[in-house]
Amino acid sequence: MRSLPVLLLAVSLLAAGCGEKPRTADTGTPAPPKYSDAWYITGVSGGPLPVALNLHDTAQGLAGRVVTGEGAIFPARSIVQAADKLTFMAPGMDAAFEFTKSADGAWAGQMVVGDKTTALTFSPGAAPELKTRKFVALADGRQMLLDCRGSGAPAVVFDAGAGATTNSWRMVHDEIAKTTTACAYDRPGHGLSDPRPLPLDAAAVADDLDAMLAAAGVPAPYVLVGHSLGSYHVRQFANTRFDKMAGMVLVDPSGDGQMARFNEVIPAAIKIVNKQSEDAKAAGCPGKLRERLVGHDDPLFKTCNGTNDAEVFEQTQSEVDSMPGASTEQLTESRRSYGDMPLIVLTRSDYKKGAPPELTAQDFASMKKVWVAMHEEMTALSTAGEHRTIPDSGHNIQLDQPQAVVDAVNEVVAKARVRTGQN
Repeated sequence: MRSLPVLLLAVSLLAAGCGEKPRTADTGTPAPPKYSDAWYITGVSGGPLPVALNLHDTAQGLAGRVVTGEGAIFPARSIVQAADKLTFMAPGMDAAFEFTKSADGAWAGQMVVGDKTTALTFSPGAAPELKTRKFVALADGRQMLLDCRGSGAPAVVFDAGAGATTNSWRMVHDEIAKTTTACAYDRPGHGLSDPRPLPLDAAAVADDLDAMLAAAGVPAPYVLVGHSLGSYHVRQFANTRFDKMAGMVLVDPSGDGQMARFNEVIPAAIKIVNKQSEDAKAAGCPGKLRERLVGHDDPLFKTCNGTNDAEVFEQTQSEVDSMPGASTEQLTESRRSYGDMPLIVLTRSDYKKGAPPELTAQDFASMKKVWVAMHEEMTALSTAGEHRTIPDSGHNIQLDQPQAVVDAVNEVVAKARVRTGQN
């Protein structure tokens, strides 16, 4: 999904039509979820071709992943499985798959990418090693990607912005791992984590984060790092699980009720975003993206916010759509003082980068005023809070000025160790 300007995070994806999710074959009465261990089938050579397919049961149906000979992993979507037939798409590969099972139990079929068809034959095999990345199973069978590196306490956990994945932390993850355990994860329906039932609001994300860390055996307390929309999730976690907190870093964070606050001062920008959302709604993006594989040159790809993955679109849409309503209400109701917990809030200095070209100098000045005010409010949650403006940085400070994020996280870790007696 394309990068979203900070101004647009609250409103860039509004309600669009929801299609059916063809995950399992219609066999009359659905069988209860088995929550079984993942099973893999392999049997082709290396390179960009798939060498493994993982399918696993969840309470919502089948989910899965495709692993290539080069070690790349892509979510499998729109999975339909019968006794002797299996079809699915891998939007990240721009590929569609269809297999049938022969009388001797072998699976054979084809992968279609554009106008190219490749024959594939699969047989039972073992899962490839994933090094630091691991998939953590939750109680409902869903699996979430967790990438922990380094060692030590407190563990640092990164939560990305709207539509983003663990990749958004690539310039800081290893640096923090030199100091302590550093974990990045994909939220439901993002990257390689399975989607969850909607809505995907702040409370739902905090619940999944808590369950995932517990299942993975990552001990509390944590230093949570949230970028943009990720601020909602880490603050909701802190509000409701304060005993598990060691510190927090907020990277150009989204603020409570920001949609309404921006609408008061920059209504022209809201109109621009609403037009984008109306186009996506009229196109029925989730349903259309589940019906067929959409190429990047298809106009529907652009209309659907630069993704051909229905789950990415729908889960991100739900996150952003929940911001002005349920998520803000949850944060407001659970708000609490963080006492003297170490807290650093980082704010961008460049408000033009990534913003719609139609905005004026006055729009940017109004935007900055609202943005800084929200960040000062968040800083005040802790008596030890510190607010920093980062020079030469747009919304993605972790990419524009990664050292500023590394420094802030390491400072919070050091203070947390003194505060908790871990040093």
